[in-house]
Amino acid sequence: MIIVNLLLFIAIAIGFISVVYTSKNAVRSEIESSMHLAEFSIESGIKKNPDLYLFQDNLLGLSQLKSLRHLSIRLLDINGQVVDENRAVRSESPSPIWFQNVLNFYSKELRQTEIKLKKFGEVVGAVNIIPNPVYEYDEIWQQIKNGLIIAAIFFLMVNISIYFLFEKLISPINQIILGFQSLEQGKYVKNNKSFGIPELDLLRLKYNQLTAKLKKNDRSIHLLTTKLMEVQEVEKKEIARNLHDEIGQSLAAIQVEATSAQTVSSFKESKKHTSVIIQTTKDLMDLTRNIIKRLSLGIVDDLGLEDALIDLVSAWEKQNNKVVVIKKINITHQKYSNKARESVYRCIQESLTNINKHSRPTHVSVTIEETKSTLSIWIKNNGILKNKSFTQGVGLLGMLERISSIKGTLNFFQRADSFNLKIQIPIR
Repeated sequence: MIIVNLLLFIAIAIGFISVVYTSKNAVRSEIESSMHLAEFSIESGIKKNPDLYLFQDNLLGLSQLKSLRHLSIRLLDINGQVVDENRAVRSESPSPIWFQNVLNFYSKELRQTEIKLKKFGEVVGAVNIIPNPVYEYDEIWQQIKNGLIIAAIFFLMVNISIYFLFEKLISPINQIILGFQSLEQGKYVKNNKSFGIPELDLLRLKYNQLTAKLKKNDRSIHLLTTKLMEVQEVEKKEIARNLHDEIGQSLAAIQVEATSAQTVSSFKESKKHTSVIIQTTKDLMDLTRNIIKRLSLGIVDDLGLEDALIDLVSAWEKQNNKVVVIKKINITHQKYSNKARESVYRCIQESLTNINKHSRPTHVSVTIEETKSTLSIWIKNNGILKNKSFTQGVGLLGMLERISSIKGTLNFFQRADSFNLKIQIPIR
């Protein structure tokens, strides 16, 4: 608002200066033209009557000139006294002195003209022609004053228009700002009221789309967090159960066999107990190794991504020996980031776990291939349970989050005879 007013003020000031500059040149030209005409007329009259006694009965008749605006013409006697002169004319709206001074300051001084009058060769008086621009100044001032009044009205109308325009713009903008503040506070409130301005309505539409997306993401994150907490509890219980049922029983068995070995007297009986202890220890080591694999990704660092995935799928195949597993794993590019390797391993691990939980397949296909720019993973199984509706659980939500974090894409779809999951990760 201040900038607009400043620009308007500068425009008016420039206009005023331009009018003053143009007017002072026009005034000078018009007055000089009038003086030339007056000089020519008087000199022509004198030349035609060179010996006429001009002072008798005021023969010039200057007092009869009532409408001469630009000049003051005076008839002087031999002593310089005014014998006759025209009547000065002023407008009804005289210009202020400061305005006259401004025009005079920027104009060159107008010269006076004096024409000598002679009788029988002797000077008996003179006609003095004096420029008088005041009337023109009055007219110019009146024009400028009218222009300033129009400029003031225009200035006022522009400010009123800008005020109402800004009022119309600021109100919707304030609503949008309040909307973003609500988003910061976690309140997802849509604005369904039209602003009446196409550009702002487009911004309102984008805001509503953002609100809907953030609300959906917030719900997904909340659901994922809740289910992750549930999964953590399940994992803890499962680990505790494995430690109690498997490792605890194995340790108890070792203790019983060791005690029995101490009490028997024959070498044969002692060797039998020792063999049981050794086998139990091997089983315990395998069980511990499997638990560590599930909890840690050290195998990826030790074997590399390709061999670690082959080991993962092979171990799942052994546990599900009635399932036909077709695996095609070809990863030659080993410069994946730690996060990418972890995400790929965990996603395939989660997919195999979900197959055990949610389906009864007879055939499972795992295909992992590289192109120049993409690592593609395709997992397919035919174990869809009848009368079981598909829902997006914590496993898939977690996989989506993992793949999104490394700029990849994850798509899954269900067909009549199979469930398919496809992952694509860019290779940098």
